[in-house]
Amino acid sequence: MASLDPAAESVGTRVRRARKRMGITQTELARRVGRTQSWMSGVENDSIPLDSIALINILARALRMHPNELTARPYRGDNPAEDRGHAAIPEIRRQLERYDLDPEWVGEVRSLPELRAATERASLLRIETRYAELADALPALLSELQAATHLYAEPDRSAAFGLLWAAYRAADSVAYDLGYADLSLIATSRTHWAAERSGDPYHLPVATWRRARNLWASTSWNDALTVLDSACANIEDEYTAGQPEALTVWGGLQLCAAITAARKNDAAEAWSRHRLAGEAVTRLGPRQRTNYYEMCTSQTNVDIHGVAVAVELGDGPQAVSRGKTVRLPKGLQANRVGYHHLDYARALLWCGHREAATAELEHAERAAPLLIRNHPMARQAVRTLLDLERYNYRERIRRLGIRMQIL
Repeated sequence: MASLDPAAESVGTRVRRARKRMGITQTELARRVGRTQSWMSGVENDSIPLDSIALINILARALRMHPNELTARPYRGDNPAEDRGHAAIPEIRRQLERYDLDPEWVGEVRSLPELRAATERASLLRIETRYAELADALPALLSELQAATHLYAEPDRSAAFGLLWAAYRAADSVAYDLGYADLSLIATSRTHWAAERSGDPYHLPVATWRRARNLWASTSWNDALTVLDSACANIEDEYTAGQPEALTVWGGLQLCAAITAARKNDAAEAWSRHRLAGEAVTRLGPRQRTNYYEMCTSQTNVDIHGVAVAVELGDGPQAVSRGKTVRLPKGLQANRVGYHHLDYARALLWCGHREAATAELEHAERAAPLLIRNHPMARQAVRTLLDLERYNYRERIRRLGIRMQIL
């Protein structure tokens, strides 16, 4: 009989239940994911952690399930304070589903400058990963922007679609990072739809980054690289001419390609893409401080991705070596800070530096609380540290586990 609460099960139990549902043996499942029967046994009895997103995706595909089913995402809270962000998802979904219907906004629609200010505020909440506040604000903002696209005449109508594109992008960040994969797919589709109407030639390539990321869940690495390369080809002339917007978007797309190739376990391709992103940043020079389209295409982000690529390739020592040289400037986007500290923590943990890994997880959570508490790799790292707990960090990791609702 199926469990009534999959989130209460261990990952190993979920793997075993899914395998039995398919009617295959541990040996057969191990063969399908390129592992041994003893490794699969270790996963099912929870002695071997699934501490790689790529591995989770590969295993989920072999089990004919979505990765979120394997990791029991989304992680809902037990009270209103802990469930903020998640509680707004149904209304965000409703607004995304009625994107092409008549507006339901009641009252006067604000002026374009006022709507731009509100959308910029939402974008700020997005890059600061303040998802509880952002999720609460999005339904009304989406509804009003939809009304604006119906009421405004050109050129303001195209500008309103550009603002709607940014709001859809924010909705996608909330959905993806809180674990609502199906809603993220819808939001990504809406960003493409708005991009086609905004008149901005870079909105569509930026939205393509999100499409590629969504393809990771099904281990469609080659497809992800194809859509990224297509987006790069569409702005190649502008890139060659050195337009800063094109350099920024190109560099961001190459960083996404680097992570994609690393998850594909293609080290040569991953580092080649990483170098291409570095070349774009070099050509940007001081213009990288403008942060066009909030892509964070900068030398710091290239360095951060160097750690991330090594982690995705399973190369802990190289990730630790690279992590030691990364310096995060004041004011760096919180999502970048949170992801970097998480990646560095995972590498440190693999290399046996448990107290340092604990400190990095604490840094990650302080920078981006909801992002980290809802990230399956952060939760796995905390579980591993709890299993290996030592006196010098015992209370710290227990407090982190409580905040993540693991304990």
